Amino acid sequence: MASKTSMAKDWNEQRLPNVRIRWQSILLLATAARLILALVLFEFHAVPPLNNWGYENIAIAQSLHEGHGFSSPYFSPSGPTAFMAPGYPLFLAAIMALFGTGTVAATVIVILQEIFSLLTVVMVMIAARNWFGARTANLAGFISAVAPPMLMAPVWIWDTSFSALAIAAAFAAASGPALTRKGFITAGAGWAIVGLVNPSLIPSLWAMCGWSAWKARKFPWLGILVFLVVFASWPVRNAIVMHTFIPLRTDFGYELWMGNHPGGSGNPEESLNPMTSKAEREAFLRMGELRYLDGKGAQAKAYIRSAPARFLELSAKRFARFWTGSEPGVNFVTITFCLLGFGGLFFLWRERRDLAVLYALPLLVFPLPYYFTLVIARFQYVIAPVLALLAAHMVAVMLGDDDVKRARRDDDPSAPFLASENQAPAKG
Repeated sequence: MASKTSMAKDWNEQRLPNVRIRWQSILLLATAARLILALVLFEFHAVPPLNNWGYENIAIAQSLHEGHGFSSPYFSPSGPTAFMAPGYPLFLAAIMALFGTGTVAATVIVILQEIFSLLTVVMVMIAARNWFGARTANLAGFISAVAPPMLMAPVWIWDTSFSALAIAAAFAAASGPALTRKGFITAGAGWAIVGLVNPSLIPSLWAMCGWSAWKARKFPWLGILVFLVVFASWPVRNAIVMHTFIPLRTDFGYELWMGNHPGGSGNPEESLNPMTSKAEREAFLRMGELRYLDGKGAQAKAYIRSAPARFLELSAKRFARFWTGSEPGVNFVTITFCLLGFGGLFFLWRERRDLAVLYALPLLVFPLPYYFTLVIARFQYVIAPVLALLAAHMVAVMLGDDDVKRARRDDDPSAPFLASENQAPAKG
């Protein structure tokens, strides 16, 4: 087999056509689309004040802002909490410290989330350029600019737009040169910070880092060590403050119960949510967070054992909701987006299986907990960048894009990644 040097030289000789990446046009389109959607959703009025949103992360941030510590996820004093990871409530509390809790603060948060979304478009285009070439990068940028899941993420005051940016950044990093030892250290610290914002991403990011380690033929022990050191602050805090070992969050049993209880449809029910139900909130306050949430988990497990067929039926429905849109009725936009994405994965599997594995990892791993608990539309928004990349690849294949044809290389992990126009490829 040819050496890495000769392989890279041969690849350099296969020059791509001089196709320009339309960064400015695509970012202008993305900005305009996001602005229009936000104006329409907020009905051309000011963004509602933060204390009108009724989200757990805002409740915890308000508790921090008022000097009561990381506590009270339901706007009622209930003591320390580990209901959700600390990253986004701390971010929201910082905004509150600067801008208060009214409309100005809410507007600043939405603007910052829109910036996260625009950066996601950039990361998607970088990954597409490096793997498939300039034409596919333009297609991926266009899809990311106008795809409804990527437009909707920033208007929720939640970690969704940041999480989507993290996934897109992971793909952009994986599309570049093979990670060095220092690169794995940086990745370990970065993924720990992401995990402190959204622990649901940890399995997917670890799987993607494992793929990068295999490509680099390095065991990332320093990266793993850095991840554990940085992330350890959260379970250590929980052990000290909550007096029990809580590595991620306390809410899994509650989410399991919300999706699996007698008479339930598998959908979230506001009548069972302590945020909106007085009876459930009083039970939460009376029992305390750990007893209340552990009790809900025990009830859910008992119900699943008593009705396994119903649990499987609800899980199948949640699977369908995740990939077709969780709103009532048929969401043809979401279905089309997903079909294009999985079509792109099919073609990628035929062209280069090692790369198809990378793309498949978050699609397989990330949704797993939601199939068994409950599904909300914004959950799928996190992996929308992956679907945008694959959808662009699908469209490029259907159009007979020469760049895509050139991306079909042998399966040797040392083969260089496809470079952007007029650039030498990086060694994988």
